[in-house]
Amino acid sequence: MTFGSIAQVAASGLHVGCIYALAALSFYVIHSATGILNFVQGECIMVSAVLGVVLLPWMPYPVAMVLSIGATIVLSLLTERLVIRRLEARQADLFIMILSLLGLMIVVRYGTGALFGQEEYMLPGPAGAGVIEIGNSVFLPYQVILIYVVTALTFAAVHVLSKRTWLGRSLRVAAIDPIGATLIGVNLVRVRVVAFGLGGFIAAMVGWLYAPLYAAGYMVGVVPGVKGFIVMVIGGMASPIGSLVGGITLGLVEVATARYFSSLYSDATAFVVLMGVLFLRPEGLIGAKSRA
Repeated sequence: MTFGSIAQVAASGLHVGCIYALAALSFYVIHSATGILNFVQGECIMVSAVLGVVLLPWMPYPVAMVLSIGATIVLSLLTERLVIRRLEARQADLFIMILSLLGLMIVVRYGTGALFGQEEYMLPGPAGAGVIEIGNSVFLPYQVILIYVVTALTFAAVHVLSKRTWLGRSLRVAAIDPIGATLIGVNLVRVRVVAFGLGGFIAAMVGWLYAPLYAAGYMVGVVPGVKGFIVMVIGGMASPIGSLVGGITLGLVEVATARYFSSLYSDATAFVVLMGVLFLRPEGLIGAKSRA
């Protein structure tokens, strides 16, 4: 174990953690405003990446990126309009809503596979294929540096939105007390649309950050979707900072496990960390403790 190997593990763990953190943030912005866990977020990541692969041969890169992200936002908004809103109008209980979202997740995943094929393709990264070498042991692809930058900017933007703007305060109030929010003039329908739109946008960005380093295919949303949900629970649902801390923690643990033990154990570490956090600190690493 050398300093170079530790530095490379840290750099790799940080970029994996940033992907998990952004995926968790896409869950968080919807849950914090509506109380709903949208299990279709992983498929939003996948749809954005797959549409990118499909559109790139036919149009310039920026146009393909904008269209794929826009289509992903539409998918997220349709989830709210056609599934969530209709179930709530029928006063469906939470169990039915969860089953419906899981069913939609499966339909989107395998429908995409049936429509565009089950092969995996490489999606060219927005940052290009260059690599920065630090010393003789640390290598940072341009795409990884872009992931760092986008993660920092996205979390900063969400923090400013939630703390410094009327819209952000409306999102928080609507989740805490919907009736009270209505009485002070908050439009709950608009709040929900904004939350799902923002969650879809973040998930779509993850697709263009994640797929260039791995692959684009109908199953590409499974790992970031599942890990994003786990990270949100690990970090805590009280603050977006919880998603960032939980994501980086899990990313570093997974990469260190794969490097120094075995890659066979790396995926299992997510569930080990999750169980440990739920046992020792159920509210999450940055969560607020509930009062009796």
